[in-house]
Amino acid sequence: MKVCVLLALVAIASAEILNNHVNRVVDLSTQIAKVTSEVEVTNSGSGAESTYRVAVDPSAVAHLAFISVAQGGAVLPLRKVSDGLYEATLASSLGAGSKATLVILTTYTHMLEPFPRAINQPDNQLVRYHSNAYFYSPYQTKEQFSKFNLGSSKIESFTPRSPSNKESQTVKYGPYSNIPAKTTAKVTLHFENNSPFLTITTLKRIVEVSHWGNIAVEEHYEMSHSGAKLKSQFSRLDFQRNPIGAPTAIKSFRTVLPASSRDVYYRDDIGNISTSNLRETEDANELEIRPRFPLFGGWHTKYYIGYSVPSYEMLSSNANNYKLDFPFVDHSYDNLVIDEVEVKVILPEGAGDFQVRYPSFEINRQDDDKFKTYLDTFGRPVLSFTASNLEENHIQNIEVYYTFNSLMLLQEPMLVTIAFMVLFLTVIIFVRLDFSISVDENREARQRAAYLVEELYTITNRIKNNVADETVELLASAKGSKDSKVFKNAKKEIESQYKQLQEDSASISKKIISFAPTLADKVGDVSRREGERRSIIASITSLADKVVNDKISKNMCSDQEVALIAKLYAAQTNIEDALAAL
Repeated sequence: MKVCVLLALVAIASAEILNNHVNRVVDLSTQIAKVTSEVEVTNSGSGAESTYRVAVDPSAVAHLAFISVAQGGAVLPLRKVSDGLYEATLASSLGAGSKATLVILTTYTHMLEPFPRAINQPDNQLVRYHSNAYFYSPYQTKEQFSKFNLGSSKIESFTPRSPSNKESQTVKYGPYSNIPAKTTAKVTLHFENNSPFLTITTLKRIVEVSHWGNIAVEEHYEMSHSGAKLKSQFSRLDFQRNPIGAPTAIKSFRTVLPASSRDVYYRDDIGNISTSNLRETEDANELEIRPRFPLFGGWHTKYYIGYSVPSYEMLSSNANNYKLDFPFVDHSYDNLVIDEVEVKVILPEGAGDFQVRYPSFEINRQDDDKFKTYLDTFGRPVLSFTASNLEENHIQNIEVYYTFNSLMLLQEPMLVTIAFMVLFLTVIIFVRLDFSISVDENREARQRAAYLVEELYTITNRIKNNVADETVELLASAKGSKDSKVFKNAKKEIESQYKQLQEDSASISKKIISFAPTLADKVGDVSRREGERRSIIASITSLADKVVNDKISKNMCSDQEVALIAKLYAAQTNIEDALAAL
């Protein structure tokens, strides 16, 4: 074991990396400094080497936003050793005398300094960029060349360092030979740059997951124009007359949303901003953001946008295990710069066992929280993440793994059902309880009168069924059989029953009037109509007597029978109408 360790140490000590050739291109045409360095690496030692270290110029460490190392088109694993020093693991060990070509990409924010710091509305913006004429590296560089693409032919000045020259929109330094490790040679370039210096100072992104098929995203922006400040007062008249006469003004920008996004809105503290325009394409939806006013240097604006996407776009599952895969930040505008971002992920109530797979840049996870909304009981879990100094290369996906019992989907429907049941039960109990302290005598009298009216209605129906209808039947039987004895018995029974029902009806009518004197007229109307029916019943009984005793012919009997029955039915209808009026 000791021998193996000793051999490994000897191999490391004998390995020696040399930057054989470096071609560095610095793009300064936007507000972001993008540096692409193509490095031909040689192992000039006798041992193998599996890593390559990348150093950042100390003056630019605080501005570094992104760094990556690629070999053969594949991005290499990269770890941070310390501030300004990173170590990439090569695709394969670099043997003695072997060569490899690496492409190192670094981006820097807030390194282009407006100079002068304040300008007038129609002025062009000039910026200064401080850099190193050499490729800063922990290894010796045999030969190197640097080219600065400025995006403008108006170059005020640049630091000369032989050999160096200016060509149209570029400034070139080199080639330089045999540059020791960590060598610096400061240069400054002063040139025109009217590209949008738009910075998202604070971005709060909320991703709310619903297992009912929808994921809602809302983004709150605080932005500022970080270019040269407006020196004079803003003239709306001049701007409207000649919009291109304000070259540094930001009038609108384009935000790219997912192709499946729907229900898109763009608002601020005042309300909906109607100047936006949404254009749908096959690959994405492009939202044109047009603030309420053009942005000049030092000006700020705030707004928020929101949209929904189907769950299947970002959410996948296996039984009760779920994976949420979404971009940590979106393409808010071209060449975006984000100073601070906070991303909150609101998961369904009952989710747990959280695991996170982070993208290739530094993200800080904050303490988990709870968020309560409609029909929640113990709250939805909220995962919070923060990051700083981001740009377009940080549009990468973050993966959140969690578990969720599908039975929890029934919780909210059950809560709604139980709530309605409790509500209905409460109403049922409430309307049946008397919460009055004193007795309402009038109310009791009305209730008793209503009960007696029901009894009167019952007795009236019994008179109709047991007396009136039976009397009609008695007449019909008298016409068929003239047995006087049977007739008298039946007649006596009907009259006895009728007498008792009349007495009951009169007694109840008196009680109704005593409890509700206002009903006296209506009760009297019922009694009067009952008297009419009583007279008709007596006429039918008299006709039946004549038939039994052969005092009337059959034809005359039939004519009178039809007329009396018609009057009886009309009288009974009138009685029912009078009762309905009580």
